[in-house]
This record gives sequence, C-alpha cells and structure tokens, in this order.
Amino acid sequence: MRNERFFLTMMVCTILSMAGFAQNRTAYFNDNVYLSNRLNPAKLPERGYIAIPVFGSFQYGMSSDFTNMTDLIYALSTDESILNDDSFYDRMKVDNRMNFRLNMDVFAFGWWKGQNFWSVNVGLKTDFGASIPKSLFEFVRENNRSDYGQTLVPNVDIRNFSMNVNAYAEAGIGYSRRINEKFTVGGRAKLIFGLANIDFGVDRMAWNFDMPDNPDNPSSWQDGQQYGGASIAQSHVRVAYGGGGLDFDENGVVSDFAFDGFGIGGYGLGFDLGATFSPIERLTLSATVQDLGFLKWKKGAVTQAVANEEENVILTEDNYEQYMSEGVFDLDMYEMREVESNGYTSGLNPTMMLGGEYRLGSKEQFNVGMMYSARFAEQETVSAVSMAAGYVPRTSFFNATLSYSYVGHTGSVVGGLLRLGNFMLGAEYAFAGSRSSYDFYLGISIGIGKSQHED
Repeated sequence: MRNERFFLTMMVCTILSMAGFAQNRTAYFNDNVYLSNRLNPAKLPERGYIAIPVFGSFQYGMSSDFTNMTDLIYALSTDESILNDDSFYDRMKVDNRMNFRLNMDVFAFGWWKGQNFWSVNVGLKTDFGASIPKSLFEFVRENNRSDYGQTLVPNVDIRNFSMNVNAYAEAGIGYSRRINEKFTVGGRAKLIFGLANIDFGVDRMAWNFDMPDNPDNPSSWQDGQQYGGASIAQSHVRVAYGGGGLDFDENGVVSDFAFDGFGIGGYGLGFDLGATFSPIERLTLSATVQDLGFLKWKKGAVTQAVANEEENVILTEDNYEQYMSEGVFDLDMYEMREVESNGYTSGLNPTMMLGGEYRLGSKEQFNVGMMYSARFAEQETVSAVSMAAGYVPRTSFFNATLSYSYVGHTGSVVGGLLRLGNFMLGAEYAFAGSRSSYDFYLGISIGIGKSQHED
C-alpha cells in the first residue's frame, strides 16, 4: 500500500501556515494598532479594544529559497513543465530552505485599568520549517521523465531532507504597567495546547544499482546476470498528534498516516516579555522576547519510526518493485520501522526584537525608528535590521507607516501599514535578494474606553 496522506498533511500545514518570518516589523512602530502591544506587551495602546473574531489579527507570510511558491508546488506535483525546465534546476540551490508561520487570534480584547493595561486572547499558531535538497528534485525529475512510468532510478543519493511542523492553540493573559513617565514593563502568560508536532528527516537515502533498462519487461532480466548493488537508508519520523498518528503494517514498517480527527496531544506554557524606556523626551527604546516556553507531548499521542541500514541488495524480477517509487511523498519509500515511543518536550520558536523610536512634529504626529529582530526557527535563525517612518498621530482616524528591512538569507524587504479607524492592513515583500519572502497581516478591532491622551 502506497499512501501519501502523511506528507500531504504536512504540505497542507505548509500552505495554511505560510507566515515564515512573520514578525510584522512595520506594525512594531505604530502604537496605535493593538498588534503593537501583541508584539511587545510593554508597548501600550492608545485605547482598549475588542478584536473581531478570527479577523481581529490574522498574520500570514513565508520565506523560501525557492523563487516563488508556484515553482515549489509544480515541482512537488511533478508538473511536466517543471520536469522539462532546465532553468528551474539551474536556479535551485544545493540546500533549499523555507520557513512558514500562521498566527491568528480567534478572540482578543484589552482594557485600561488606571495605569495598568490588561489583555486576554485565544489564538492559533502553526510553524513549519523545511530543508529540501536539490538532489530530491533531481530524483523526482528522473523518476517521472522515464518512458516506463514507475521505473527504478539506478543511482540515487539524497541527503539532509527534513520537515518540521509545530501547531498549537494558546490562551493568554497579558499585563502592562507604566512604572513612571520613562519606563513601562509588560508580560503575557500563555497556556499552550499542543495540536501537532511532526519531525521527519532523511539523513541519507542512496543506492547504486545495476539493473535492466526496462525492468517491467520480464525478458529484460538475463539469466546468470546479477543485478543490484549498495543501498543506504538513514531516516526517521516522529509524530505527536492527538487525533491519530503513524500506522504500521504487519512487519512494523510505516505504511500510512492515520487522520482520525483533532485532539490535544500535549500541554505547555509560554511567555512574552517586554519593556520600554524613554531616556529623553520623544525617544523610546524597547525590547521584547516572544514565545519563550515549551510543549510537553504525551506518550500516548506519540508514534515514531526509524531506518538505519546499509546493505548489498540483489535485485530480481520479484523484488525490484520495492525500490520503485510513486514519489518522494510516499512513506513506503523510506522503509522506516516502528520504535518505542515516549513523551518529549519541544520549544516554541522564540522571537527577539530590540527597537528605538523618535517622535517628530509639533504634536509628535510623525515618527522614525530602527529595530533589530531575530527569530529562532527549527531549521535556522533568521535576523533582520529594519528602519521605518510614519504618520502616526495618536488620536487620528488615519495612520500610515513605511519600512525597509535587510533580512538575513533574504535581502531587501519593503513594508507598509495602513490604519483607517478600526481597520488595519499591512504587508512586507522581498524585492531583492536570493530568497523570496512576503508577509501579510490584517486586523479589525473596535476601540473601547477613553483615549489616554484625551483631556
């Protein structure tokens, strides 16, 4: 049985969670949108708010070595135009990385109480990271360009192919306090509910076989001729999932991914911490760390399998089909066997931001700012240096901010944010560099309470 549901599930997570380096650098410089308080709990909003469910804060984006997502999707689906496009393979790196992330508030509100600001939210987060070697796509290409369909590729050497998914829900409560005119602090404590944690990796899959030109034709197998050669299989998969997991055949080999529904696979805690300091009038320095914490996955929700074999294979007319593949997204291809599963702990991929902002104008209606940010993802740490300028009067219906960032491994990124009353729309896009990247976010909220700057 060849079933691709496991990898299709991972790809669905990819498509749904395309918000790789979604740090919303532009929104960080506008205290008039409540998303700024979510990014740094010490940055105090002008008023309390009630976020519109789901659309109150929706953040979506991606960062990838692939030129664009169309190239990636076509390549994984073995589209004929990609398989025959040499320029696509010439553009591909030896190791192609991507990071995606989705943040969404299902429900959120905040309110002022004297000099203190309180907030509550319930949200969903999904992190996806992958490292896909060029050799994997070369294998797909050669396997599918064959005249015989499912034909064994005689020489394969795939290394360092990995995918990771971490999906969870959170329920948080935030508290911010203005200590004095110069100093504010804030924090948010979050109860984490683990939905899925998937770790798949191929350290090496290789073989070098002598074989008939057309193994599907019985007459091509010559009597007295020995076919086969060396084979190496080193891979692993671990799935923590409350609504299913890996299925195994009678020999203990992974055969399928069981999707039986949704459930809680683990629990954990998370924290966001922040502070701001104004050493002189109009200048504000800030620092924050998001998503410090862990998830403890239950033993009963975990299944895993490994392959670690080196052998000399003798190919015959009866067993060669074992090495034929319908595609790289086929668990049977990796011949991983079940091992004992235990509960374990995973991290939350924290983000750090250090910023400075200066207000300009007679009513401080303009600002300029700089920020350093770093996100510590599963596959790599991505850092950025950002500059921003905006029209951000505290009590105005209209706000606008523009930003420029240089992002490590990506290059130059431009961003913009527009606020019209209760509606906010923002985007960031990489216009130069070796890696494609974009980030899109929107927010709809209703202001409550009195403005902190009203007389």
